[in-house]
Amino acid sequence: MPQNTAQSITSWNAAATRTSPNWGDEIFDGISTNNSFVWLVRQAGNIKTVDGGRTFTHPLIYQTNTSFAARAATATIPTPDPDVITRSEWPIRTIDGSVTISLLEDAQNQGESALIGLLEEKKQEGEISMTEVLGDELVDGTGTAPSWDSLETIISTTNTTTVGGIAGSSADWQNYSAAVAGAFNTSNNGITAMDAAVRGTSFGSRGPRVIFTTSAVWGLYYISQAGNIRYYNEELADAGFQHLNFRTLPVLWDDNIDAGLLYLVDTDSLWLQVLRKGNMVTSKFRESVDQLSLVSLMYLFGNLTTGSRRTNGVVTGITS
Repeated sequence: MPQNTAQSITSWNAAATRTSPNWGDEIFDGISTNNSFVWLVRQAGNIKTVDGGRTFTHPLIYQTNTSFAARAATATIPTPDPDVITRSEWPIRTIDGSVTISLLEDAQNQGESALIGLLEEKKQEGEISMTEVLGDELVDGTGTAPSWDSLETIISTTNTTTVGGIAGSSADWQNYSAAVAGAFNTSNNGITAMDAAVRGTSFGSRGPRVIFTTSAVWGLYYISQAGNIRYYNEELADAGFQHLNFRTLPVLWDDNIDAGLLYLVDTDSLWLQVLRKGNMVTSKFRESVDQLSLVSLMYLFGNLTTGSRRTNGVVTGITS
């Protein structure tokens, strides 16, 4: 008798359990390996797993405690209950997809080695697809459902926008945003704009940790450094990400960034928050109700959040 569908489902799930019990972890590893922004957020320890809730929150300190001051040794110390800490609030977004194995593939791939080989191909398919979608959402998402918040919404070219449920009416909750004065490599316009942006986003030891731009603008910066010593970040180089440095900040390119933009990103202030029960989950294979196939669903519940806009910035209008 030929193998029935129930036996096929059991075989695929058993093989998946034996070969890849942590598909979600492995795929997340693959995403961070291929996406420099996710890699840097992960290096900063800012991929946060949350047990539950209707929204994500991110703490921020927007004022100082007025009880702190220089005073005489015997002076009375005020004891107010200052409201200096608040939280930005972010919706929970979803990225999902399916891994499908046709019953024809099932029939053609009998035996342990064949099952494992096809499962590895399907895992790679999911990894590449999730990498592309998540990378696009984290850099270029619009923040409007179902899209995620991103560098584009958090580090907005219009820095008075409402972000994380907080209006950008105060300078404490505005990112730096300024246009370059002219063509990048004319009269050092590009370098001057980058320098002003670094100074405009740095507050003591707090400030941007990396610069992201387009491949075209990265090329302009590369040309501007001809004949200069080009320092690099050893960890990024070891991870395989091509980059240059501006001051101490690595400069990388990302295909998802809109033309003419350069982002100064404080990865210490950005969190990639995910729900524990939606953290790159891969479901068991089940029989499709309307196709000759076995289907497993893959999904991620999360969003990009921040507690500090002013340590991030964007330079706009960059041309050659």
